[in-house]
Amino acid sequence: MSYQWQIQEPAPAEAVRDLAGQIDLSPEILSILYQRGHVSIAALDEFLTPDLSSGHDPFLMHGMDIAVDRIQGALDAEERIRVHGDYDVDGVTAAALLVRILRLLGIETDARIPHRTSDGYGLSMEAVEQAADDGISLIITVDCGISAIPEVERAGELDIDVIVTDHHKPGPQVPHAVAVLNPHQNDCSYPFTDLCGVGIAYKLACALNPAGTESSLLEYLDLVALGTTADVVPLKGENRVFVKYGLPQLARTRWPGLKALIDRVGLKGHQVSAGEAVFSLAPRINAAGRMGDARDAFDLLLTDNEFEGAELAMRLDDYNKERRLADRSTLQSAEELLDAEDALDDRHSLVLCAEDWHPGVIGIVASRLVERYHLPTVLVAMDGDEGRGSARSIEGFDLYNALVECAEHLVEFGGHPRAAGLCITRENFDQFSEAFDTIARNKLQECDIEPSIKVDCEINADNLDTVFLGELKLLEPFGAGNRRPTLLLRKAQVLGSPKRVGGDGAHLKFMVDIGNGNGVDVIGFNLGDRIDDLAAGAIDLVFAFEENEFRGVRRAQIRLKDMRPATP
Repeated sequence: MSYQWQIQEPAPAEAVRDLAGQIDLSPEILSILYQRGHVSIAALDEFLTPDLSSGHDPFLMHGMDIAVDRIQGALDAEERIRVHGDYDVDGVTAAALLVRILRLLGIETDARIPHRTSDGYGLSMEAVEQAADDGISLIITVDCGISAIPEVERAGELDIDVIVTDHHKPGPQVPHAVAVLNPHQNDCSYPFTDLCGVGIAYKLACALNPAGTESSLLEYLDLVALGTTADVVPLKGENRVFVKYGLPQLARTRWPGLKALIDRVGLKGHQVSAGEAVFSLAPRINAAGRMGDARDAFDLLLTDNEFEGAELAMRLDDYNKERRLADRSTLQSAEELLDAEDALDDRHSLVLCAEDWHPGVIGIVASRLVERYHLPTVLVAMDGDEGRGSARSIEGFDLYNALVECAEHLVEFGGHPRAAGLCITRENFDQFSEAFDTIARNKLQECDIEPSIKVDCEINADNLDTVFLGELKLLEPFGAGNRRPTLLLRKAQVLGSPKRVGGDGAHLKFMVDIGNGNGVDVIGFNLGDRIDDLAAGAIDLVFAFEENEFRGVRRAQIRLKDMRPATP
């Protein structure tokens, strides 16, 4: 794939000099921070040393006081509460956290985790009827419920109160619940709107305050960090604080099931990074909901039994192996459809469907197609006259708003600007495909659908040392809204003989000269077929500079993103 290099304008030299006079960081790091909006010493201090006690007052969230009063009433009246979650990492961690907190308060609490295929997303009528049969008088939703208007109305008819906690954007109406906790509501003045489901559940926990102080809830931040990184919300503001403090807590978690899962993926005794949470732990938790029953993932996070935790960790790992196989076969099937239908011809989007796709993996495959073709993508797993779809987008194309414009062709939908889910009838599929592509064509220019790499700054080879690597680590945790800086090294000199590595030679490995007879390793994942590009002599590299650990030894390495023959 050919990328545009979008090289960012460096911060004003005078501004960088002023900051450098007050804080001991390299000009490159200060320039990157300035570009990202940290333009004063106060802003730099807040970003580099976030304080757990700096979180916003949870009672600033509209409805929080009413929610707390209703839960306190349930405690006083010895009522039963049911937490209704979701089948992804955000929903499962939010449910586990809130159940633990409510039980800590002394309230009899259980949870319902929907099954992806038999229940579908969100609070269902069947779930409300079952709660009534079970003697539940208060349902608290987590990571869902903002669109459950008829379901909440039915709950009221059955004398069940509902508290909705959700971070998805509300529609024109919100449910007539006892309280709705969602920072996106028009009448909510909460200062930070980018919380995910588990973040809102945590703020409710802080408001309930079972242990007296917010710092006493530190042991729950492992669940918050896991759900926040997995849901790909911006790692800024309170999210950055949650993840900054939650990742170390994840490494020393007290929850037996989570501890067993960490051990199973080889992270025991290791400081878990945001990337490891996203790519090692989250897929296994998600795999339960994709391939089996998300209840297994919830039970893993809730159990206090080490043996049960180990059993569930092994089950989630097996689910993940099954998921990988389904992932590969679905991707191959989608690629075959693209070839057979010439679906890329004059399209600004990809909209595909098939009978044999597993609904649990189409979201992952849609993400892979977006990476490969840089087009908004919708995949639908058809089953009879109806299908469930997952959609993923590119920067600059608001997926949720596009689905709003296509609503007449859909049974239901929901999601975010970059990811969404939907339900569609077979007879409406072609109309939806054309309508969606028309919207993409109108909103995206040709330059928008050309893949690009945003380059933060240019750096000299002799600055690629452990000091600079340590400064980069100060910017962690990396993720959405705070991506790992991408650097440009011009006229890099290759040392030794480059080679293709990996079982099929898919990856590229070589070294570049960083001065004084020293070299640094370069790894280019899935770039093995570009080994001949290195024969041109000096090359320009776009890359991430990071630390790699192999067999207990940590070394700096360049993770290559793209390269070109050196510019004159």
